[in-house]
Amino acid sequence: MTSNPRRRPQMRQVTVQMIEQVTPRVRRIVFGGEALAGFTAPRPGAHIKLLFGANPNEPPDPKKLRSQMRTYTPRKFNPETNELTVEFVLHGSGLASTWAAQAQVGEALTIAGPGGGMEIPDAPKTMVMLVDESAIPAAGAVLEALPTSCQPIIICEVEDAREQRSLSSTIEVEPIWLFRQEQAANPGRLLESYVSSVLAIVKDFDDLFWWIACEASAMRRMRSQLLNKHKVSKDRLVSRGYWKLDTSNHPDHDYGES
Repeated sequence: MTSNPRRRPQMRQVTVQMIEQVTPRVRRIVFGGEALAGFTAPRPGAHIKLLFGANPNEPPDPKKLRSQMRTYTPRKFNPETNELTVEFVLHGSGLASTWAAQAQVGEALTIAGPGGGMEIPDAPKTMVMLVDESAIPAAGAVLEALPTSCQPIIICEVEDAREQRSLSSTIEVEPIWLFRQEQAANPGRLLESYVSSVLAIVKDFDDLFWWIACEASAMRRMRSQLLNKHKVSKDRLVSRGYWKLDTSNHPDHDYGES
C-alpha cells in the first residue's frame, strides 16, 4: 500500500499589524494580510512555522529552510479580519527572539501552517496542565477548548512574578505560578517538584488527564515519573518538548516517546 506524500504547508506573506508588550519577556504580535484568507482556524496546541531572513519576493531555498524557520503557537486567528496573533518569549539572542524584540508595525514575514494540535479527550473531569512560558499560549488555547464540565488545574513556571499574565480573555482561571528566579531553579525543576502536590489534591485520580509542555528534558522526567512511578496510562497523558536548554532550534514533534 502506497502512502500519500506529505503536503508542504502553504507559505503566506503577512505583515505586522500590532505589537503589545504583555510582560517584560513576552511580546504579542498580530499579523495580517490578504494571504491569510482561507487560513484554517487551528486546533488547540497547533503550530505554525515562521520564516526569518528570506527574500519575500523569491521562493524559499529548501537548503536553508530549517535554519531560517522556527515553530510557534498560533494563539488566535480572526477569520473576519484575517488577523493572526502570536506570542513571543524574549529570551535574549536567538533568531525569533531577536526579530520579535526589534519588530515594527508594517514589517513583513512569511508563515506556513497551521499543523498539529490535539484532540480534546472526551469530557475528562480534571485537566492538569504543567507548562512554562513557551507553552502558555498553547495552554490558553487548550483551556478555551475544554468542555465546561472539566476542571482545569494549571501550573505555570516562569522567570519571576512580573511574568504573570492572563491565559485567556474569555475563560476565568487562576493558575498556580512558580518563579524560577526566587529559588535559583533550572527550567522545569519547579514543575517537576509540583507533580506530587497535584496528585495530593486531586480526588478522582482515575479521571485525570495530563498535558505537559515545557523544556524537553524536564518534560521527559515528568513523563517518566507519571508513567512509571504513578502508573498513569499513556492515553491520559500528552507531553511536548517545546525547547531544550542549551540547544538552538530544537526539533519539532518532541513528544518524549523515545
